[in-house]
Amino acid sequence: MSPWPSIIAIIIFTIIFIFVWIRDRRLEKNISEPSYQRYAKFYGSTLPTEQDFINKLKIIYQAIVKNKETDIKKIARQAKCTYIDCILKIRYLKNKRKLADYYYIDEVNGIINKCSKEDQKLLKKYKLYIYNNHFQIDEIASKLPEARMKNQKELQEKVFRELCYLDDKDLINGIILNRVDRTITYYSVEKQKNRKDKITKNCPNCGALNELNKGSKVKCEYCGSIIEDELDEKDIKIMT
Repeated sequence: MSPWPSIIAIIIFTIIFIFVWIRDRRLEKNISEPSYQRYAKFYGSTLPTEQDFINKLKIIYQAIVKNKETDIKKIARQAKCTYIDCILKIRYLKNKRKLADYYYIDEVNGIINKCSKEDQKLLKKYKLYIYNNHFQIDEIASKLPEARMKNQKELQEKVFRELCYLDDKDLINGIILNRVDRTITYYSVEKQKNRKDKITKNCPNCGALNELNKGSKVKCEYCGSIIEDELDEKDIKIMT
């Protein structure tokens, strides 16, 4: 009996194993629970620590990309997390460029899917101004190709409407669009502002992650215990 079928099967299995291993390593790169906690806090959520955080993200990723699952409630059950938390994890994966930005989150109907070609075209129109330059609405309007031919106030109004549309579909990630004063707060900008002075530490009592300034004390947001960051000699020398 020829050994070639067995050899070919082993080769195929090895290739699949390597592919899965590389895919998982890419997924885990730049992803961590403290990073997720900071992202959640930007959107006004304070979350407890959880077991199997990375594994939950893998399940969500595979359900969407590999299994083409669109039912968010079903994905949440598979990942053993709540519906709201599942949506936040999907947005976090998009923010980390692990999921393509054209995935459309329909929170009302509980569906995630690829948006239409028209929406992709609209998203592409603003990606440069949003992700690369962190512009405000008036700055975006002044940079558009049609800026010289249109009234700036009318163009700003159009930009605002289109950004609201994209934001409602969760197609623009890592921003908070204030509908009242029409300003944009960028997660990446806020993260850079806080990075030098802010750290995260586990509560010594309940283990929850909390954010605090270097060398300061805070009360745990979950149990009220005191969490303290003690400055080491290196930090003291820098401050003096």
